Amino acid sequence: MRDISPSGPSLPSPSRRSLLRGAGGAVLLAGAGVPLLSACGSSGGSSDPKSVSVGSNDSDAVPKKAYADVYAAFQKQSGLTVKVNTKDHNTFQEQINSYLQGTPDDVFKWFAGYRMQFFAEKGLASPIDDVWEKIGGNFPDAMKKLSKGADGKYYFVPMTTYPWAVFYRKSVFAQHGYQVPTTWDQLVALCKQMKKDGLVPIAFGDKDAWPAMGTFDQINFR
Repeated sequence: MRDISPSGPSLPSPSRRSLLRGAGGAVLLAGAGVPLLSACGSSGGSSDPKSVSVGSNDSDAVPKKAYADVYAAFQKQSGLTVKVNTKDHNTFQEQINSYLQGTPDDVFKWFAGYRMQFFAEKGLASPIDDVWEKIGGNFPDAMKKLSKGADGKYYFVPMTTYPWAVFYRKSVFAQHGYQVPTTWDQLVALCKQMKKDGLVPIAFGDKDAWPAMGTFDQINFR
């Protein structure tokens, strides 16, 4: 629990897949059974061999600008044009199924582990083992496992990671004599005591629904 009391990699040689190897970049390869490099109408990606399209959910101003700088550097080094198709995060998530079965981009952003494996198993993403032959030394085994489909092939390149934490206020803990729990049993006991004391043990913003799902994901697999 965390107290909330007031108080570049080198760029690769030019190719579409090099966007995955360098530039911090993309994650899953789209193309309903179609190899990434043979983008055609059924894959929905760019038909221009001198360009690569990216499906992105980085709609917030700060990450959008950061990735724009990365894409610009990649374009300058590779000679390829990066065409970015950006949707707001929630719309991207809600439409991912129809997007992948329609006309997806050459590469698109999504989540690691079982959420990626689901689409890989349905043939909506292409394996990228050749990319991992070049970048594999940069990642720990846990990241490698999260980037593989059920068939043992790689479909994903990690780009970011973040903690999922429970925050607390020291002053409230001091007021009630609470101790920071370090085990599951202690957390459950603390929550029960907080309810007796008229407090809501755990709260989070859930306007978009996914925080609740994510919170229980974290609880379940831990």
